[in-house]
Amino acid sequence: QAALRALHLSLEIVGALHDMVSYLLGFAQLGNSSNCFYALNPEPLTPDWGGTERIGTELQEIQKMIDSLQNPLDPSKVAQLLAIHREVMFLQFDAAIRHRLRETFLSSGNVSAYQSVTDRICHALPPLSNSVIQSAFASQLRLPQLLDPQSCRTLMHFPWRTFLMDGGLFPVTVNNTINISYNMQLCLCDLSDADRRVAHGELAAMQLLMEDVLQNSCGCAVEDHADYRASLAKSKQENLAEIMDSSANWLQSRKKTCRVLLRHHDPVTSCNLLRSFLILWKQLEILKAEWGRLKLRTEDINTVPLYKEFCEQYGTDVLHPAMKALARQMGAEEELGEPVTSIQHIRFPQGASEIEMKVYQ
Repeated sequence: QAALRALHLSLEIVGALHDMVSYLLGFAQLGNSSNCFYALNPEPLTPDWGGTERIGTELQEIQKMIDSLQNPLDPSKVAQLLAIHREVMFLQFDAAIRHRLRETFLSSGNVSAYQSVTDRICHALPPLSNSVIQSAFASQLRLPQLLDPQSCRTLMHFPWRTFLMDGGLFPVTVNNTINISYNMQLCLCDLSDADRRVAHGELAAMQLLMEDVLQNSCGCAVEDHADYRASLAKSKQENLAEIMDSSANWLQSRKKTCRVLLRHHDPVTSCNLLRSFLILWKQLEILKAEWGRLKLRTEDINTVPLYKEFCEQYGTDVLHPAMKALARQMGAEEELGEPVTSIQHIRFPQGASEIEMKVYQ
């Protein structure tokens, strides 16, 4: 049992590190010219997208995250952290390319770049998330039939066979980056240099957005903790039993919230928050796209006039009422003013976080 558990944890750690290193190499290669996509010998990494320096910095950050765990020598905690961080990295890339970049191209009238990315992400993004890529040795150690190679239960009972079934062509080699890098390049392979710079800007903006999500959540934690301490002090000063009884449940819930949010120095908590935010974003975008198709009675919103009409309709019918409800909850409804006639006039509640705004939509 001990050997099986050790093998299981080792495979989890190695698999997550393999994918993260592959992603970092693929991201750096996005800065090369589009001609290298078809070349047998790839060009050296250019500094346009960070190059080798960014790879080293990211690996150092991962090491710092591991060191900041409560018990960095516990392989189960390390495996959990790396698995969540890996998922966050790919979710960030997916959201930046699928949503931010395509919206930027379409809103600016660059329909050709929008269509190019749209045509390619259908093939490029799914393998970065959940596709099964068998190794060259999987035929010798197959999984029993009807078992999902991406299931946690399958991984627990057949760790090595599961790793071979979904670990790439040569899962134990360091240079096995072709699948991840290839699909990342495929998303942008037909873009001009100027459009690639736009893509780089959106990916960089995504990283800043993730930092804002964490910072706003930490800010909420500090405010909640201050409210809790002030309420507790007031209760002690007044020394009224009825106040203590009526506020006991509220204080307990506040205290629990503070304990969770104030642990954002814990990288597992931070990664879980980012993963929840990115999944929430993907769900919202799916609903928005379906709502837009039904509202405009069209198969796809892929032209500038349709996109502008969708933005106006969504802004007046969904976004503004959602922001008013959020402002009402925050006690600042008067800040938003009267109903708007254009999406350009929509105001967002001051101090509202990205998570809150997406939840209310």
